[in-house]
Amino acid sequence: MHSDRMLTLRFTVFALLFCGTCGFSGYWFNVFNHCNPPQKMVGKFCAIVLDNNYDADNNVTNRDIHYDSLFYDYDGDLCNMYKWEFVTKWTCRLGFSEEFARFMFNRFDRNEDGAVTEGDFSAPLSFPSANFLMMNFNLFKNLYCGDPKNRVNPVDRVQCAEVHELNPEDIKCP
Repeated sequence: MHSDRMLTLRFTVFALLFCGTCGFSGYWFNVFNHCNPPQKMVGKFCAIVLDNNYDADNNVTNRDIHYDSLFYDYDGDLCNMYKWEFVTKWTCRLGFSEEFARFMFNRFDRNEDGAVTEGDFSAPLSFPSANFLMMNFNLFKNLYCGDPKNRVNPVDRVQCAEVHELNPEDIKCP
């Protein structure tokens, strides 16, 4: 009986270690970090607006974006958002590819110092939510998916094909 328990324990440890490289750890990361991204592209764009309109006044401002950036903090450093934190948030919360997340990080890291900080948001921002939604849709559809090298990743291929079929009037959030 004792050897059966020991064998079971060894098998469990092996499975955890082995499956950590085959998606098992990703599954648990998603469960513990509340990863439940929208499946459809419209949902992803709506989640971006929802996350960046903290006060729900239908206007996305620097203040809203700064509040949202608090949810990018995985290392306890609220003043610096590093690429890995940004990529984690955009792949986990929004369901975009790692390549697109890196693309977006580079758009936010304006001074190219490897971290998104207060200095990267020097200009005041204020967008009506509908305009912010369209800006993100057009950025993904035209700027990102418009470059063939950004459609190599299987996730990007599927998402770019889906977004290619959408028209701006199809993008509506509840």
